[in-house]
Amino acid sequence: MKAEVEYRGGVFTLDEDTRSHILAASRWLINPDATPGLMLCGLYGNGKTTLAKAIAQLIGFVTEYENGYSKRKSMKLRTAKEICRLCAASEKFKEQYDEYESLFTEPMMIIDDLGEEPREVMVYGMIHTPIIDLISERYASQRMTIVTTNLETDDLKEKYGPRIYDRFQEMLTPIVFENDSYRPRGRKGDNTLADER
Repeated sequence: MKAEVEYRGGVFTLDEDTRSHILAASRWLINPDATPGLMLCGLYGNGKTTLAKAIAQLIGFVTEYENGYSKRKSMKLRTAKEICRLCAASEKFKEQYDEYESLFTEPMMIIDDLGEEPREVMVYGMIHTPIIDLISERYASQRMTIVTTNLETDDLKEKYGPRIYDRFQEMLTPIVFENDSYRPRGRKGDNTLADER
């Protein structure tokens, strides 16, 4: 996580919340009986995406160390909005649509900012539900999936329905982030954004 934070010019602070989140993710990673995925949920700016990216980096480093660079495993990270745009690309932009289709069989992936996307997209008059379809397929094949979201339980149920929410509960181990945002609030002396949380 430290490398991720410093890459973006931040200062990493290993406080009790961060330590707890890393410990929970570590337990999930080493547990052979764990669910095939994680749901990192909580308010914005408190380290969910950073932890997801750190897990992806760790998997890459470990697999490269064990198997060599050519067999290094990676995790695709796509925002939920990006996934919807890829689906909507359809036949007009076949390369993007093919990328959307590839997410169904990607061995490991991160879906960032779940809930920020439209529930449905229209493609040539047909309604598609890209995230619901992707989650359903990844659930059926038990593929490793890490999800980050700012939505609470009731919001997840409302947006995706009880069937998908039930699948979330079975396939994703939740790690709840209750800490405040780590993002800096404007320049020194500029408090214009400080109270807009």
